[in-house]
This record gives sequence, structure tokens and C-alpha cells, in this order.
Amino acid sequence: MSTLRLTRLGWIAPATFALALMAPNARAQAPAVQPAPLPEPNPFAAPTAPAVASPTASQPDATPPPASTEPTVAASKAEAEANAEAESAAAAAAAEASVSTRAGADAADQFKLNLYGFADFSYSSSYGTFVFTPEHSSFAVGKLNLYAGAELGDNWRSLFEVRFMYLPDGTAPQFSGGAPSRTDTTVGDYTDHGRPVKWGGISIQRAWLEHSFHPAFTVRAGSWLTPYGIWNVDHGSPAIISVFRPYIIGEALFPERQTGIETYGTFNIGPSQVGYHVTLSNGRGPLDDYQDLDGNKAVGGRLFFKHDAGIGTLTVGASGYRGRYTNSTDGYAVGASGLKVTHNATSRYEELSLAVDAKWEMGGLLVQSEAILNEVAYDNKLRPIVTAFDGGPPGYMPDYRRYGVYGLVGYRTSFMGVMPYFSAEYYNQGAYVNTVPVSAVLGGLNVRPTARVVLKAQYTHVMFADVTPGQKSGTLENLDFQAAWSF
Repeated sequence: MSTLRLTRLGWIAPATFALALMAPNARAQAPAVQPAPLPEPNPFAAPTAPAVASPTASQPDATPPPASTEPTVAASKAEAEANAEAESAAAAAAAEASVSTRAGADAADQFKLNLYGFADFSYSSSYGTFVFTPEHSSFAVGKLNLYAGAELGDNWRSLFEVRFMYLPDGTAPQFSGGAPSRTDTTVGDYTDHGRPVKWGGISIQRAWLEHSFHPAFTVRAGSWLTPYGIWNVDHGSPAIISVFRPYIIGEALFPERQTGIETYGTFNIGPSQVGYHVTLSNGRGPLDDYQDLDGNKAVGGRLFFKHDAGIGTLTVGASGYRGRYTNSTDGYAVGASGLKVTHNATSRYEELSLAVDAKWEMGGLLVQSEAILNEVAYDNKLRPIVTAFDGGPPGYMPDYRRYGVYGLVGYRTSFMGVMPYFSAEYYNQGAYVNTVPVSAVLGGLNVRPTARVVLKAQYTHVMFADVTPGQKSGTLENLDFQAAWSF
């Protein structure tokens, strides 16, 4: 982790107050005793509230006696200018000190930016009879995510996360027929005599600002990960036990992230904790990161209960989401009344997502599970037309319900942080066209040689239901190795 600390120091109020007490006829008075120098403030210490003296009878009057307005004959022009400059500096310093009297920032105004992130590297080899089984094994750098977090003072915080990718280079459209060409991002590098270089992309994962009014009430605004279940928020490769997230999480039955307002908080009740999240966002859409095309805001939330007892820590939760997806194009026409702009919807559907989750931790034992349901209902006027894989006639996309569940059991040992784990998953896409139910079992080892490095080895057996009677969809066997680390 890298830490950047920037400190801005203002005038020290006692010193400027002493300057303000200097009178124009100071030459005729006894030499003043110079105050001892103040200790140098620690630039890395947290700002502290200013000390306020309690008024007592023995406290001297803070108001200086009025200075004589009669000029001293012996005072030189230079001394007069020096006194005027000192008074001006004292007044400016006092003004700056009064501005900086916000809570916790009188002595020093501090700002700290934390840079950190995670990355992973993997080797994957696939076998089996499934038609989309990759033909060759591959090495890959998967995630390379960078965070920047900041404590802005007075319970204000900010965070952004970006992912650096090789994409879109090498990608090709699926199911487009024929032999689709791959995207080639090769360009000439002007810093290297035009030699070829491939450019990649950046995906903004989240960017938000929040303020905590109370442990039970925090408001967050921006782009944030949807607060549901377990895996979606703990999405970093080092935090995930298996090599990949469960399939139902990757399929985004809930939106992975949203742009809008989120409020959350927790309440402690003895050894238990109750927490909540409430969300309001643009919902899903082709431009949902920055524009809502239907004005129908999506709502969601999560409620969870966590209990610490002699048998470990148990957390259970329930989540929900309701929103509308809309895509549209703009039309332009010139008439007698001038230019007319229309917004023509091209697709629209309503969706509802529900989820429950549970996690039990006791010593090195971890048991967790999530079940998710998603329902989609199309606007009949905008229901899409689809074509089946088997070459049958095209038809309208039906409303559908997707649901799935997974369970994982693991035990972290004291030997090099080795955790053997086992998991089972099931995913059903219902009446969604050209899809079949999928189930999988997997097992592997998760090893933590240090706190920031995780090594994984995993074997996965995936089974696909038959698309049509008598036609086998096949199986998929995966052997994956991964090194994930945080920094």
C-alpha cells in the first residue's frame, strides 16, 4: 500500500496575537521578552480541536490598553513602517485563523490519499465435450484494479476503483454467424518510430463520496457496488475463496453496480448487529452509469443480522431490487414550428430481483450460501424477436425467471494458511431462449503464504442439461491455477 500525505500549516494564533499587542511607541517601553518557540507540529498527526481557556477571575484582561496616538519624535520612518507591517500581518493571520476554526482543523488541515489495489495471474486448461470448450490452455493476467481512497475530514470519505484491461483487443462478436473478425487495437507508437503497440481499456468500477452522520446513518453518492449478498461487494480476487465467483453472481441477476444514492447503517444490540442498505439509482440501461433513459428510478435494499456467540459468527441477509430497463434512439424532424426531437424507445422491460444469503464462521471453518431470483417482464409493444439455435422459425422473447443457488464449505488450517474448499452450484435460466440449466461441483485449495498473497488450485466439473431430448449438451472440465495479491 502506498500513502501520500499532504499537509498545509497556517499561522499559529498565539504568535500572531503577540504581534497584535505591539504599540506604535514600543521603543519607549522596556524590551519585551521573546516567547519560547512553539514545538513543530507533527504533519502526520490527526487534527485536534483547539484548546479553549476557561474564564476565571485571575485571568488577565485579554484587551490591551489603548496605545498613545501621539507619535514619538525618535521613531524613525522605518520603525513606523515596520510597526504598520506587523499590524497588517497580525490582522491577516487572525483572519486566516478565524476561517480555519472548523471542527478538528485549527492547528493543521491534513489530507491523506491511500493508493492500493489487487491483481491476479492464472493458468487455465479445459476438457470435455461441451461445444464451447476452449481448445488450448492459456496463461492470463486477469484483474488489475487500483483504488484511491481518502479521508476528507469531518466524516467525509471518498473512493474510486478502476480496472485496467487488455480489452477490447482480440474480442469477437458471438453467435453472429460466419467467421467474425477479431477486434485489433494495434496502432503505431509515435514515441517509438511508429512501431506497433496494442492499447487496452479502463473500466470504472466505482466512484463515490459519502458522509457519516451517525453509525446508523451514512449517505453515499456516486457509482457503487450493489449491496447484496456476499460475493458482489467482496469482489477482489484475494478475497474470493475460489478462482472464480459463483456463476449466479457473474450472471448479474442483480446489477453489479449502480449510479445514484445509497444510505446505510448498523445498530449494535449486545453481541449482535443489525444493518441495512437503501438504494435509489438510474437502474439498468445502456447508459446507466451517467443517464436514465426512462425517468423511472430503481429502488433496492438489503437487511442483515450478524451475531457473535460461542459457536462462531453467523450472518444472514435478504436483498431486493426493482427497476426498469429502457433503450431508445432520438429522432429529428423539421416542421412548421421548427425542429422537433422525439425519443423513441426500442426496448423496455421491468425486472424484480430477490436474494437471501447466510455465512457461518467458527475458527477456521467457513460455510456460506446465496440464493438469487430474477424476473423479467417485457413491454409487449417492444418485445424482442429471437432466433433459435436449431434453425427453427423466429419468435418473440418470452418473459422469464432466472434463479440459482450455491453453497461453499472451507476450512482454513494453521499450516501456511491452507484452506481446502468444496462448492456446488445450480443455475436455471427458465424460459430464456437458447439456454439450459447448468450445475457444477468443484473443489480446490486456497493457500495464504502471506497475508497479501493467495495461491489457488481448483478442479471444476460443469454439467449442462439437454437442449432437446436425445441431444446431449456435454460436460466441461476445468483445471485452474491462480495467484492473486493485494498491494
